[in-house]
Amino acid sequence: MKCLAAHLNGIPEWEVKGAFSLHLWQDSEHCTWLRSRVAEMRTPPLHLDRVPDPALETFFQELIRSRTTLELLTGIYRLLKPAVIAAMKRHIAEANPLADQPTLRLLKLILLEEEEQVAWGVRALQGLSQQASVDQTPLLTPWETHLRLYLLAAGGVEGDLDRPVPAALPPSRATEPFNPVRSPRRDERFTNLSNSRGPRPIKDDTPVAEWNLWSLYVRLTEMHVPELIALVLYDWQDQPWEFYHDLARHLWDEARHSMMGEIAFETRGIDWMNVLHDLGFAEYPNNQLEARDRYTLLWGSEQSLMKPSGKRRQFEVAQEAGDALSTTFHDFDWADEVLHTQIARKWLKPAFGSREEMQQVFEATLQGYEDFREADIQARATWWGDFYRSVTARQTEEGLQKKSYREGEKA
Repeated sequence: MKCLAAHLNGIPEWEVKGAFSLHLWQDSEHCTWLRSRVAEMRTPPLHLDRVPDPALETFFQELIRSRTTLELLTGIYRLLKPAVIAAMKRHIAEANPLADQPTLRLLKLILLEEEEQVAWGVRALQGLSQQASVDQTPLLTPWETHLRLYLLAAGGVEGDLDRPVPAALPPSRATEPFNPVRSPRRDERFTNLSNSRGPRPIKDDTPVAEWNLWSLYVRLTEMHVPELIALVLYDWQDQPWEFYHDLARHLWDEARHSMMGEIAFETRGIDWMNVLHDLGFAEYPNNQLEARDRYTLLWGSEQSLMKPSGKRRQFEVAQEAGDALSTTFHDFDWADEVLHTQIARKWLKPAFGSREEMQQVFEATLQGYEDFREADIQARATWWGDFYRSVTARQTEEGLQKKSYREGEKA
């Protein structure tokens, strides 16, 4: 889970970001189920947050230092997760089906999602390899072999395999502290990047059709929120397990919201990759703020949307526009954001001396963020108007073409 979170900003491929967001949340769910089950045992092992074997930690220190998307996908979906799946299947085969039924039930549920993850990872490796016009197997075998040897040195994921002598291991990449990429990356399909969406073009008298499209555009470009949360999850050390579980859910929800915008633009035939994508809401906090203050900036921003003019109004605008898909998306988006403000308050409250201090930190971080993006706001002053006019012109042209076609059919 933390390995995926550490790489979310540095991975440029949009589809991989979305899948990582889902998979790290699923992994946090699976961990939570197993931790709860372990605690029910008559003599449960203590200190579940401690590394059970230094050699296993060494393996993960190698894995997290994957240098490319292909390397990371190889380590996770061709090596680690298949090994975990095999271990779970072995437990199912060997455990007493009555005595350990609660564990077996959980493992069967976990296997459904983990096997889906691996199937996706295999397809992603094939697709990215073809896109790069390289032969995947020769390219990746050295890194896969490297990681396999380090996992074997830990006795495999169960720790019960014969371990080679340390001298047999290839040179480690973990010679210096790992520093995740902090600035969000996008692949070459995204040609219009900025640190700001420009000035907000929506006013009370804006037509609902335009307002609705703007709301969907904001959903589309929300990938910077998962990218912010990912490094909060990775950087904020020594928190209770529930903290990481909650933030993984928050992160996945925000990725879902971005996908909602993506789907809405796809249904309209809009090239959503070439619209303006702003990265500033992750770029600034990831590089300028401590983990606590990053999450405070997000909390305050989402809290402000709990006003009637925020999430409620976005939902109402979608209804008024007669857009059934947008109405559904904004209904669930609204519910998610209520949950997110509750999650943030839950973990930020003990990190501050008072609510007043938390509010003061939010206002200071918000001012810093607004100062950071000021130049981009001015440079993007007219982009939305130009974009919206192009969309409506295309829709008008398509409408005229359809009308002409129908009239021709009647004739």
